[in-house]
Amino acid sequence: MTINDGNGGIDSWALLLETDWSSVEHCCPNTAPATPVILAELLNDDEDVQRTAVHNLGQAVTHQNTIYGATAPAARFVIAILSHSRTMTLGVYFHEERRRPMRAALLQWLGDLAYDATYDEDGPGEADAAAAAVRAVLPLIYEAAQPYLADPDLLIREAAVHAAAMTLAAPELAVHIPELVPLVRSTLSTSEYRVYRYLAKRCLVTWGVEPGPLPDSRISGPEDGYSDDPPF
Repeated sequence: MTINDGNGGIDSWALLLETDWSSVEHCCPNTAPATPVILAELLNDDEDVQRTAVHNLGQAVTHQNTIYGATAPAARFVIAILSHSRTMTLGVYFHEERRRPMRAALLQWLGDLAYDATYDEDGPGEADAAAAAVRAVLPLIYEAAQPYLADPDLLIREAAVHAAAMTLAAPELAVHIPELVPLVRSTLSTSEYRVYRYLAKRCLVTWGVEPGPLPDSRISGPEDGYSDDPPF
């Protein structure tokens, strides 16, 4: 299965085949055989199948913001397909109520994943190994977000800035902080999505940049679907 986005072929099918999905941890028993199917369905011709696949992706490999052995290879596939035209399918994804392109949802998912991997509080064991595998993908997430940092679609642009910013906790990527500060201020700090505004302030504080007034630490709202510190 070769996926061509108009800018050249991306052999995404090879990314699926190189992983023994039955040997890596998932959130639930018997999920493994379905994971490559879920990933492939992100580019299905049926838009309803695509929307369901986005939901199933989160359930299978990042359920309740947990990182599993299957998470890193799934993230690599998502990164590989971001530029495909089918990722522009509109829908309501994850915790948002806004209708947006699937590309925005996938960028948000990658950003949330980067946060979970760099702020991992689990003890030693398999969870650490899985998080380390995701941390190894952070440079790819940062690079994948770059083409969309100035995207004309605001919701894609927000998600791209979020994805890039969340990778900068990795020491090797911290050099890019000065480049992201203006984008975090102009894009995330002014977002209608409260979680993005919260994370913008958090990033600026962490980076030693004056953020201005901070939002309340409990910023739940009906459009966000959170009742505690978002989004984790």
